[in-house]
Amino acid sequence: LWNVWNSRNNKIFRGVEEDAKVTWDRATALSKEFQIFNFLEDPLLPRKPEKKAWKKPHRGMIKINFDASVYDKKAFYSLVARDADGFVLGGRTGFVNKEMHIEWAEMQAMEESINFARSNNWKNVELESDCASLVNRFNKRQEDLTMAGHRLRDIKKQSLFLNQFYFCWAPRSCNKAADALCTWARTNNCCMAFNMDYPACIHEIVLNDAIK
Repeated sequence: LWNVWNSRNNKIFRGVEEDAKVTWDRATALSKEFQIFNFLEDPLLPRKPEKKAWKKPHRGMIKINFDASVYDKKAFYSLVARDADGFVLGGRTGFVNKEMHIEWAEMQAMEESINFARSNNWKNVELESDCASLVNRFNKRQEDLTMAGHRLRDIKKQSLFLNQFYFCWAPRSCNKAADALCTWARTNNCCMAFNMDYPACIHEIVLNDAIK
């Protein structure tokens, strides 16, 4: 771009018009020289991979990670609740026999998470999801006049019994347990609720997430 801009200036202010191939050759040479900005070559200073994992909530808070997926005209959801020490307190998997958009499936998972917290009488709850569009919609629900905005306002009303309630985004690497549970629910096509004494199949998923 710099070479094109420079060539245009030469034509306007100096009356010198360079051949297009000359401009291209200069741009190619410049790109190869500064490979840190060249997306066609390996960077000279490679990015250090950043490993992120699930983070424990603040003391006294219960963090519920949830996820959803859509497959074969069904919406599958999963959630897993953990305390400030990282211990799994319980979770739930299930599906709805209804074809829906993935964002609506995530809203279903969010509502199930709040209901799960209410059934366990937890008062300080933090929800976490890797669906950025849902988090953005929830934060702007008052201005959202769509059906999704109306649904999110209803979901928010269900959380009014809580003393503290937070809903935030987390990268997929921090939501691995919920994601794996959702895949398990889709593969087995079943609904299940579990507590601290969870079955071996769930234990393996939670253990892998804790180790990684």
